[in-house]
Amino acid sequence: MPHHPIQPLARALRRGLFVSVLATVPLVPTLVQAQESAGEALRQYNIPAGSLDQALNRFASASGILLSVDASLTSGKRSPGLQGRYATGPGLERLLAGSGLVAMQAGSGWSVQALAGDGAVQLGATQISAQQHQENAWGPVDGIVATRSATGSKTDAALVEIPQTINVISAAEIKARGAQSVTQALLYTPGMSAGGFSDRVKLFDEPTSRGFSPTPLYLDGLHLPYGGGSTGGALQIEPYSLERIEVLKGPASVLYGHNQPGGIVNMVSKRPSETPVRQVVLEAGTYEHKSAAIDLSGPLDDQGQFFYRLTGRLKDEQGEIDYFENRRQFIAPSLTWRPNDDTSLTLFAQYQKDKGLPEAQGLPASGTVWRNPNGKIDRDVFIGEPGVNKYNREQFAFGYELSHRLNDTWTLKQNARYAEVDDRYVAPLHGYRFVANPATGAMDQRYLQRFGVDWRQNNKVIGVDNIAQAEFTTGEFSHTLIVGLDYYHFNSRFLGLYDRTAPIIDLFNPVYGQPLNFGQPYRWDNTITQTGLYVQDQIKWDKWALVLGGRYDWANVVNKAPLSDDRTSSKDQAFTGRAGLVYLFDNGLAPFISYSESFLPLSGTDVNHKPFDPSTGNQYEVGVKYQPPGQESFVQVSVYQLDQENILTANPPSNFSSQSGAMRSRGVEFEAKAVLNDSWDVVASAARNDIKYTKDNEGREGRHPAGISPLTAALWVNYTVIGDTPLAGLGAGLGARYTRSSMGDYVAGAFTVPSYTVYDASLSYDLGASALKLKGVKLAMNVQNLANKTYVSQCTSDLDCYYGEGRTVVSSLTYDW
Repeated sequence: MPHHPIQPLARALRRGLFVSVLATVPLVPTLVQAQESAGEALRQYNIPAGSLDQALNRFASASGILLSVDASLTSGKRSPGLQGRYATGPGLERLLAGSGLVAMQAGSGWSVQALAGDGAVQLGATQISAQQHQENAWGPVDGIVATRSATGSKTDAALVEIPQTINVISAAEIKARGAQSVTQALLYTPGMSAGGFSDRVKLFDEPTSRGFSPTPLYLDGLHLPYGGGSTGGALQIEPYSLERIEVLKGPASVLYGHNQPGGIVNMVSKRPSETPVRQVVLEAGTYEHKSAAIDLSGPLDDQGQFFYRLTGRLKDEQGEIDYFENRRQFIAPSLTWRPNDDTSLTLFAQYQKDKGLPEAQGLPASGTVWRNPNGKIDRDVFIGEPGVNKYNREQFAFGYELSHRLNDTWTLKQNARYAEVDDRYVAPLHGYRFVANPATGAMDQRYLQRFGVDWRQNNKVIGVDNIAQAEFTTGEFSHTLIVGLDYYHFNSRFLGLYDRTAPIIDLFNPVYGQPLNFGQPYRWDNTITQTGLYVQDQIKWDKWALVLGGRYDWANVVNKAPLSDDRTSSKDQAFTGRAGLVYLFDNGLAPFISYSESFLPLSGTDVNHKPFDPSTGNQYEVGVKYQPPGQESFVQVSVYQLDQENILTANPPSNFSSQSGAMRSRGVEFEAKAVLNDSWDVVASAARNDIKYTKDNEGREGRHPAGISPLTAALWVNYTVIGDTPLAGLGAGLGARYTRSSMGDYVAGAFTVPSYTVYDASLSYDLGASALKLKGVKLAMNVQNLANKTYVSQCTSDLDCYYGEGRTVVSSLTYDW
């Protein structure tokens, strides 16, 4: 069964109630056993003699209890260790033997107190948790503040012990802000941007992390298919199906293989729960938004061996762009079998079908960013063809997660999944040049030449990750060691038909109905196969936590052009490493330093027909995390330098590319999430990023990439009325998102996209906490872009500018029973 290593003392406590007791209470250590609940299962422990602080850590990790103790009580003391099968109380008693300390059960947690000379317990100020279950890295987060994650280690680790920045967006935070996509859920995360095509049209999630795009998407630790840019071929994960979204910043190749250096986004699915879940959500909103969702989970038998989960959603909506529409059907069943405490098998599947009429909406800077002689281009203008535009996607995935504990040291895990997406996107895309007015012959910046596409893509991926995890000690050092072997097979098949002379359109008075003639086919059939062997050791000694990791990959890339019968292939091998160190202060501060590497195989050949070498990246990061004991809050600040080498760039006068490009990203990030009390929640973030080309053959050296803002900041504050008042259960939230001006076209005629600030808001009413006492019933209303501000979120060229989304309102009714 999974281990839950915690910080020494009270770091693992998530929600605390401060209690001061001035009197002493006579108590003998043997009374601890009487506090055990009847019939408690015995657990096997293998904790060697040594530091008492380390012994208590290992015991809490193995038992999953919440443990609170003053650091001064354990400082310098040793424990005789613990071998054998014990219940919680007797186990703690043996660990504390001879230390002058005693364990006491309080609510759902335990605390360690000092014994006076007469055998009485000296009770000082302590923290007692009201939480019933300790957080699991693969499970739900209680509220908005996560304390554990598996994304940065592939183990159930405390966030403060991972020497790399990890941002966690919980399901509660997704719901509080009413995010309708993963992209929207990331809007308050530092260092992440999601403007442009994907933000506006909502067909794909293509976030940018620390200036590098696109950030690879993972679901439950395994890579998702991605078609490459706006050609489609990407799964879009339904946010209602997720327990959490985690962003690992910087290179992640040691654990996950080939990747962009900016980081990864790992989405954690809802899985079968021992605690029953029964929820229905109904939504209605602007632009005829309608949605119904259901989430059911719980045990299937009295013995507690089988558990199920069924999550589903139906959605139908239009949009502020004329003619836009989108419909979704989603269902995700899963089943867990736990025949004993050592073995767990989860089978899962999901199916999703999207059908809609999209609009890419890339518009000229003339009329959006700066003045056009004909006025301002409307935010809702549709420059496609209502009878032609369409986007249909069908995606499914199925697999299993298997875990078996061999003994007190070794646990074996295997995660496997097959995922496939089949989609078609038809549209006269945004224009690629202005043309003369057909009535006057004047170049009046009114008519745009369009570019028609009919893209069909089928992408499939098989992923298998095998992990052997060992937990052991060597002297004063405790280890969590993983040895992994993973396999990745990705195939992408694409057929594109084009109309390069599609009918022109009037941006200020569009007329539709002109025919398109799709021809000029283009095909590809590309395959990437990768096998990786990796090792990682998380080492703890006293207040130090060290992470060391290394990986060796074998990658094979095959690119086929069926129409011309061309075929290129390359075989690459790469070693990547990772190292980081954290010091854990008793007050919750955890400064860290780390180094990590990445690699990314590239397709194609140079002018000499030699396959390209992989692009490589590395990051140095220094920061501090802060998790105050007894408080539900988490703060992290980091400074980093990220370099990517071997980037493809032009090789004039040939039409081939050369591998002489390089980029550097430097920045600082800040994030704070806190539940200040039962009424106030706060999420704050800021990021300063300076990314530029350090080597380039296309005139971009020293320039910033287009569309990347150098400064972003966000703040979300939520207040809920509590207590015996008529307004009890009523809540309100207000958020602000600031983005500083970014660069437009980065080669010819560079220009600036203005800064903007967008406000969001929410209202909620928990009728169970109100005077009506309607248990399980909650009402909510979420508003994006409260002021309905018109702004340009991003320009990648002077003909590729994107308006940000206008005001949207979604009201919801949630019923839990």
